[in-house]
Amino acid sequence: MHTTRNRQLDNPMWFALQGPHRRWAQRAGDLQWFPQDVAPFLAIESPDGVLEPGWPQRAGLTASAYFVGVLPRALPAGWQPGPRSEVVQMLYSGPTPLWEPGPHVLLEAAARPAMNALAAIAFPDFFRGRSAELGTFIGIYEKGALVAMAGERMALDGMREISGICTHPDFTGRGYAGGLTRALIRRHRLQGVQSFLHVSAHNTRARTLYETLGFNTVAVLPMIRIG
Repeated sequence: MHTTRNRQLDNPMWFALQGPHRRWAQRAGDLQWFPQDVAPFLAIESPDGVLEPGWPQRAGLTASAYFVGVLPRALPAGWQPGPRSEVVQMLYSGPTPLWEPGPHVLLEAAARPAMNALAAIAFPDFFRGRSAELGTFIGIYEKGALVAMAGERMALDGMREISGICTHPDFTGRGYAGGLTRALIRRHRLQGVQSFLHVSAHNTRARTLYETLGFNTVAVLPMIRIG
């Protein structure tokens, strides 16, 4: 049966900032963005959105930021575009997973330094100091050290993005990433929201894992780095 694609998925950062994440929204003309220490994303409603010359310098952009899905047709003076790439967008379409029996815990504020350190290994640049404030994060500890985590990033109407899925290199192969992801999917099902995620088009290992868990590719979105 044919189903209509949810238009939020074509421009997820824009709709997150217009919707459930509106409290984070920073604005300048047609541009919206998250605070740099929360998430590295910029958003415009359409490719023809007008961007202000010199905005990155005036805004004090000190790290990379990214347009995902909808990219500006033109960049004015003062914007420094990096390479264009692609991310694969996947939706969960499997059954409600059984609750994982593994020893995962809810990651509270006291765990932020450990979360940031772990993410720095797996997601340099994409996980920022306050990214954990975007949603619920869960993790697994071994001998007092955080070795795996997963959580929520973009919140759309009726949908939640699973992100920050990472395992310390010394603890891979134990099923931690899959278990944490299933636990979040179950949480979403019980809340009545749909799970989705994004993964680099080149990360075939992660894509294979997500397909095994029940995710299907629904789109390939363009992405461009600024700064």
